Amino acid sequence: MTTLKIADIFIINGSRKKLIFNNLLSDIFINDIKEVLGTKVNFSIALNSKENLNKIFRQYTDSSFEFSKTTVTIRLYKMESRYISRSQARRIVSGLDKFKIITLDFKKVKMVGQGFADEIFRVWKSNHPNISIKAINANENVEFMIKRAKNLGS
Repeated sequence: MTTLKIADIFIINGSRKKLIFNNLLSDIFINDIKEVLGTKVNFSIALNSKENLNKIFRQYTDSSFEFSKTTVTIRLYKMESRYISRSQARRIVSGLDKFKIITLDFKKVKMVGQGFADEIFRVWKSNHPNISIKAINANENVEFMIKRAKNLGS
């Protein structure tokens, strides 16, 4: 995880796919490529990079240096205009039970449905009471639905 965060660009080629973690753009891409044998990994960082490994470790580890924190960025793509369903929420939190602290970034998300917010902030949270989950960059409408879901769980 830290290796992905410290790199400017981190690329994994395998089978017929190229997975690109572009931290300069804060985005992830996947491309189809010609069949390759094995796996090839490329790591790029500027010689004058200002990244600080200790700072990155603090973002994703706890006091015992266990990788227990994560941030999930929620973005809308052309295929979907909004997050409304419980099934969409379940896909987002799938596998996050391995972490102790989760930050969901709602930047550019204009709206979420009651079922979506309820599934994450009441149902999932009640099934994982020892995991901290918070939302950042939520607009007024998204924040309203999150608060509503949290209040239903109280």
